[in-house]
Amino acid sequence: MKKAEELKLYTPEPKRPELDAGLCMSVAEGQGAGRYIKGKTLTVAVWNRAKAPLVVWRFCGDYWTGELRDKKNPTRGELDPRRIDIGSGSVLSWRIDLAATSKESELLRTYFEASWNRNLIEIVEGALSAHNRKKREQRNARQAEETKEALKSLPEPPKDFEKQILAECDDAVFLWVTDTKKLVVRPGGEKEWVKLQNCRCDSCGGEHTVEGRILKHKTWIPCPCCGKQMMIYNTRYPAKRVWANRTFLWSKPQGDGVWVRRYLVCFGFENHRAELGIYARDILWTDGKQVKKWKCAYSVSEQPEYIMCQKATVSSMLLAPTGPYQPYELATISEQVKADLRKVLKTEWMYQYDDRLNFLWEVRQWDAIRRYPMAESLIKTGWSDALATQVYDRDRYYISPNINLRSKTYYGVFGLNRQELALVSGSKRTFRNVDEAVEWKKAGLAITGKNMAMTANIRSLSGLSKTLQEAGMTGGLKYLRQQTRRITGAYNGQIAPQVASDWMDYVDMARKAGMNLKLEKVLFPLDLKRRHDELVTERKKLARIEALRHAETEIKNDAEQLENQFHIGNIYKKIRKIYEYDGAEYIIRVPESAEDILRESQFLDHCIRRGTRYFERIATRESYIFFMRKKADPNTPWYTLEVEPGGTVRQKRSYSNDQYPDLEAAKPFIAEWQQVVQRRMNASEVDFAKRSQEIRNREFEELKANGNIIRTGSHAGRLLVDELMHDLMEVEKRVG
Repeated sequence: MKKAEELKLYTPEPKRPELDAGLCMSVAEGQGAGRYIKGKTLTVAVWNRAKAPLVVWRFCGDYWTGELRDKKNPTRGELDPRRIDIGSGSVLSWRIDLAATSKESELLRTYFEASWNRNLIEIVEGALSAHNRKKREQRNARQAEETKEALKSLPEPPKDFEKQILAECDDAVFLWVTDTKKLVVRPGGEKEWVKLQNCRCDSCGGEHTVEGRILKHKTWIPCPCCGKQMMIYNTRYPAKRVWANRTFLWSKPQGDGVWVRRYLVCFGFENHRAELGIYARDILWTDGKQVKKWKCAYSVSEQPEYIMCQKATVSSMLLAPTGPYQPYELATISEQVKADLRKVLKTEWMYQYDDRLNFLWEVRQWDAIRRYPMAESLIKTGWSDALATQVYDRDRYYISPNINLRSKTYYGVFGLNRQELALVSGSKRTFRNVDEAVEWKKAGLAITGKNMAMTANIRSLSGLSKTLQEAGMTGGLKYLRQQTRRITGAYNGQIAPQVASDWMDYVDMARKAGMNLKLEKVLFPLDLKRRHDELVTERKKLARIEALRHAETEIKNDAEQLENQFHIGNIYKKIRKIYEYDGAEYIIRVPESAEDILRESQFLDHCIRRGTRYFERIATRESYIFFMRKKADPNTPWYTLEVEPGGTVRQKRSYSNDQYPDLEAAKPFIAEWQQVVQRRMNASEVDFAKRSQEIRNREFEELKANGNIIRTGSHAGRLLVDELMHDLMEVEKRVG
């Protein structure tokens, strides 16, 4: 039995405090007895008005334990007094006084010999902090002694270690060339200045002088001293690097294990000379059964100090921290290091099951095998990539919430039996497929070949399962099959993915709209597509109304400027009687001012408000902006029309600058309205109509010649002139 369990066994549960407070403390003293714990025990509990305490601490001398009552697996961090969840989503601060009786308060202060001016939660926090500090100091002292003893057998690098590093770091070494000259006296007594180049090799450190031969900058030649191919770098150019760092690994077998040392290698260039600094960093020892690692306390030091790591992994040695934006880089790993580690770790068998492994992932998988009981079985059964992603790439890829890597049974990892796993794993084994099957199973659907075939094309089984749990599994699946037949015309054993997606969206929107989903006609609409689209439209309408409300001030300011510049209101006042019209189902409305036009554009989210082009056309009487709306809902924007004088419609745009199928039903009304406008026109409007037609035809010719293409939206890629001509609705009888 663990000490914490013994302490709880021999200590009575705290009693509920008599104080009727929102948050209060209960303190009681009792006897703690066990194989390791003897003496008086102090029990401290924090309560709210619930029956059970939120958190309980038990103190017995220097030993203490604690638990959160509303959590199954509390962590040390959660036991911090500053992290007590009081049930309202807020966090209890240590500055808050807890209600307690004077007797309990005195008992707590006496036990910890605390001053009376400290509040109760501060006393508990101080006790926990003192305990943790003492344990930490004891652990550090013990580990320091262990480190000192272990590192006595640490092998030193060989004398040619610098050459080994330089041989591995090809991308960071150069043949440095410095241009000089000397005075030479020829046999005839003639003096001449001769060009020289002093060379120093980063790789071997050799120095030599070249006379009469010019070594070209950034070309490759063999070093005259070591023969290695080197890139020439002339010092008269700015140095490629003043300071460049590399991480280098060196290994040395010893007994049944192997030592691995990490070095920071600094390549510098100062005063026309290349310099090399080698600094010892982390140390690791492993025999394939246990792993010990010591971390260097300083990044650069001639005599480093080492600290024993609590969680040692071999793979952490292969990656070196570089900075906040690129946190890790792969160290330079020689073939000798790989061979030494593989001999101890015995990882070569992994390539039988995953031939895409590299050395880093090979070692990472070995680390995973040490941590998780079934990791080796997962690798051997084709789950290697999924395992690596789940353990190491948590920030980049999909992480399964249902996979239990700590399970001691193979199928317990997945939460599925043999038959179920065989159905969902497939050829490409990812935990995403397993997750969906688990969610499906939780929802009550048996994982069978028939059911999996029925839902094979549905992307989000987990999302659908939640909807089915609400609707009922049997009724929900039956409804989806019926809707698949209704929409596609036939049911081939598979639910159409769009049907499932529309139903999930519909249920979610209906819930947010406050609709009663307990009613069968609401939950299972006869025409799913129509009801889905109606709710989408309604949501868009509400969202646009909200956006319009937020943009109120901006619209008024912009409208005022436009009115001052273009006098929109005065123009529309003169033409209102000509163009306003009410039909049987639709109406045409003439705006009152520029503000009306901006509101319309904001609501429908189209391009009119993005500039002054359309307002300039209104001012010159080239075209007008009118509103077409449904007579049953005259106050809700529907289509915005750009109309030439005389009634020719250039553009008809609704939500997001687009057109929808409902426009076709309104086209006969537009033709009817155009005929009415023809009869109402005066002489000035006739003149404006002729001029507008000429301008439009000329612009169309220019657009056609230039080949202008629409770049964005649903019509992207089409010629602009083709789209405008397709949208054009001329009056049947031409003016004049």
